[in-house]
Amino acid sequence: AIITLHMGTCGIAAGAREIMSVFMDEIKKNKIHNIIIKNSGCAGLCSHEPMITIEIPGKPPVKYVNLTEEKSRKIFRDHIINGVIVKEYALSMGHETTI
Repeated sequence: AIITLHMGTCGIAAGAREIMSVFMDEIKKNKIHNIIIKNSGCAGLCSHEPMITIEIPGKPPVKYVNLTEEKSRKIFRDHIINGVIVKEYALSMGHETTI
């Protein structure tokens, strides 16, 4: 899986660094080695920060928004470990395309 943390100025101000720490802690605690954590700049949705995008091979990416430590731990457990999208925290699913 790939976890992208949106770490623009707005994301950092909203707590993106703390959310990154939660995901790093869960990876270590669960001894999972096939996860890539990366960051990106602002996604243009500042009012929804902190936010992440999770990509699991063969499945559409999911963008989660308005994250807290509790929400992040649930997303890790349900989506990353068990493959179940946490719909109540998700904003969108799929790739953005340009025509």
